[in-house]
Amino acid sequence: MSIGPMGQKSGLAVVVALLLGLAGACASEPEQGASGCTAATSIGQIAGRPAGDLCAYKGIPYAAPPVGDLRFKPPQPAAPWQDTLQATDGDRVCPQPAIDEEDYPNDQKAFLDEDCLHLNVWAPQGGSANRPVIVFVHGGAALYGTANGARYDGSTLAAAGGAVVVTLNYRLGALGWAELGNLDPTLRGSGNNGLRDQIAALTWVHDHIADFGGDPGNVTAVGQSEGAFSLSAILATDNPQRLFRRVVLESGSGYMVRSAQLEARNSATFLAATGAKDIAAVRAMSTEALLDATGKAVEASGSAVGSATFFGPYVDGTLVKAPTLQRLAEGNARGIDMVIGTNRDEVLFFAQFDPRIRQLTEQAYSAIFPAALDPRRAEVEAAYHADRPGESENDVVLAMVNDQLMRVPATRMAEAQAAWGRTFMYRFDWAPQNGLGAVHTAELPFVFGTLRFTGIPGGAEAMETDRDRLSALSERMVAAWTTFARTGDPSTPDLAWPSYAPPKRATMIWDLAQTVENAPRETERAAWDGYAFPALP
Repeated sequence: MSIGPMGQKSGLAVVVALLLGLAGACASEPEQGASGCTAATSIGQIAGRPAGDLCAYKGIPYAAPPVGDLRFKPPQPAAPWQDTLQATDGDRVCPQPAIDEEDYPNDQKAFLDEDCLHLNVWAPQGGSANRPVIVFVHGGAALYGTANGARYDGSTLAAAGGAVVVTLNYRLGALGWAELGNLDPTLRGSGNNGLRDQIAALTWVHDHIADFGGDPGNVTAVGQSEGAFSLSAILATDNPQRLFRRVVLESGSGYMVRSAQLEARNSATFLAATGAKDIAAVRAMSTEALLDATGKAVEASGSAVGSATFFGPYVDGTLVKAPTLQRLAEGNARGIDMVIGTNRDEVLFFAQFDPRIRQLTEQAYSAIFPAALDPRRAEVEAAYHADRPGESENDVVLAMVNDQLMRVPATRMAEAQAAWGRTFMYRFDWAPQNGLGAVHTAELPFVFGTLRFTGIPGGAEAMETDRDRLSALSERMVAAWTTFARTGDPSTPDLAWPSYAPPKRATMIWDLAQTVENAPRETERAAWDGYAFPALP
């Protein structure tokens, strides 16, 4: 399999990869230009475009282009500019082959421009400063995705919540996540450069967002899938409070932050796929050649979960000091408020690409079942069978996979953080009538209010036939997310959302009608007790 520019994905392993896909500027009024959309920052003036009552600034460089001598190195500060930057470039996409499941800004077959460390800002025009700030980190298995997808348009969140909304790109694949320190000591730590990009963007927000009317002391970081894995890793860095005050983790947890052993193995596999004998040869490779080598390496990983977690953040002991759950339990993220949750049928996302997932058996599941739990495997399976009478073996196995990879680690993070900050749990249950379920990514159209259903089977059809109710669900989710960003509590006048803590474990169920359920599927959750969900081995 190749993920080179003209390559095509095939097989369950590649499908699953999509799942797994401070001092700052003063809080003064943003300067208003002739259009009402000009911000004066310490590194240069930035002009955006009016969009209703908002200003949209697209394509702001938050770091120097990571090209030439900076390739494979940590992000460096963007150089100041003299003339006004026209922030109207909404086409930046970090290198990747285009895939149907992403919502790209244009119809290119492949994206090869490594000068991609840019972010976008949506801000209300005029009015008071010190608005809540929402920063979104996209998903895509550290291989795909972009801040410039139409489904991530920040207009609705900014307008409805009176917030300043930021979306950011970060380096993908080998360019952001291959550990090359064994070839060149000066590149030690390159396996977390994608994470450093995100930290650089969050630091840029802290330093400059006041110039757009945002409050640098009230930043909420929101991540989905790989974005949530990355923010989980940032929670395990020293002083994450320097970067954000609140965090929302959608369909991702610290369990998917990988071990150093896994990073070393995967980076060696990548280097073997390049055929390069030294770092000079790797540096000399074209972007297209790097993408092709990445595709070969991902295929060689040998398992579905292996391909899904081939690249991404890892516990390096320097930046990411220890597994996220350990760090949360120790109070490393004390004072950070958290919303965390998963979708009811995450794994069924993949059935649209490979129907064989609907025949997944308990025997096949052995490939990813935690070895440390092998002595209790029969007990774990029995709990699921007892809780799901009449369901097929495949339904039970998919429920276990969903819980292992997504739901149960999320409950562990919520439980750990509840001792140190306000914490809230959700489960997203809405499913299109003619779809596959409440699959991975299904919450995104509602959270952003864009109601774009790329990659969600049956979603567009549901929007045509049930627009009013889906719009109402989106309005409630936008209200909850923006209220959380403003206050640290997602409850709204129309919806009380209790905090999460054992034994009650209050969980908001998002559907056409919202309910709060205490300890949902508790027998199944408790079956995993005793497993630590460490860094992914």
